[in-house]
Amino acid sequence: MIPYKIFHAVQLGPITIQPWGIMVALGFLAAVYIAVKEAKRKKEDVNKIYDLVFYIILSGIIGARIAYLIEYWEEISSFIDVFKIWEGGLSFIGGLIGALIAVFAYVKLKKLDFWKTADIFAPALALGHAIGRIGCYLTGLHIGKLTTVPWAVMVNNELRHQTALYDIIAESANFLILWKLRTKKAFDGFLFLLYLMMYSTERFVIDFFRADPLYYGLTATQWSLIFVFLIAGFLFIRYKKTEAGHERST
Repeated sequence: MIPYKIFHAVQLGPITIQPWGIMVALGFLAAVYIAVKEAKRKKEDVNKIYDLVFYIILSGIIGARIAYLIEYWEEISSFIDVFKIWEGGLSFIGGLIGALIAVFAYVKLKKLDFWKTADIFAPALALGHAIGRIGCYLTGLHIGKLTTVPWAVMVNNELRHQTALYDIIAESANFLILWKLRTKKAFDGFLFLLYLMMYSTERFVIDFFRADPLYYGLTATQWSLIFVFLIAGFLFIRYKKTEAGHERST
């Protein structure tokens, strides 16, 4: 097994410092930095990117919390528990849907190109997610199924998968791939659709090692990722063929 320690909240007088919250905040900051860096490279209006980031964070948190509450409603014992996001309990898929709603609304209002904007945020999304997952790893969230693999972690005298670690590795790889391809993309939307397909695939596999509730043999996240992958794959092939047609015509 690999050494593993769960870090709990630290109380400094009236202030409670949550390791999970700190890493999620750092993930947001890193994502904003990368998105702004990409916007500058593409000579896009950075002020609009900052405005959009605000709406993405707000809508993403709301969507992530709603999705989590739907799946784990039995963990809620009082009304105030609904709002305790500082203790964890956010669904990435729900957050992605919430963020996409904000992006759709904003680009329509400001008359921006959705796919160009989505490509700007694709590498940032992967990096921010990887850093946020470090908070899950540090605080013992997403402890998986029993296992005997050499990289298992010991929790309550049981060897288990630490699926947050798998997410960190996969999302870090996604970021490196997207960052490498950002100057070589074939069409607008290439990076974002590629990210959706990569994330859907890796998370679908990782969920087999999680201890989440199953619905007809798969987790709720796996079922939703099937649709995400199919839609992203369809659009990827469609736009790729369209771009190839344009190249032949010219």
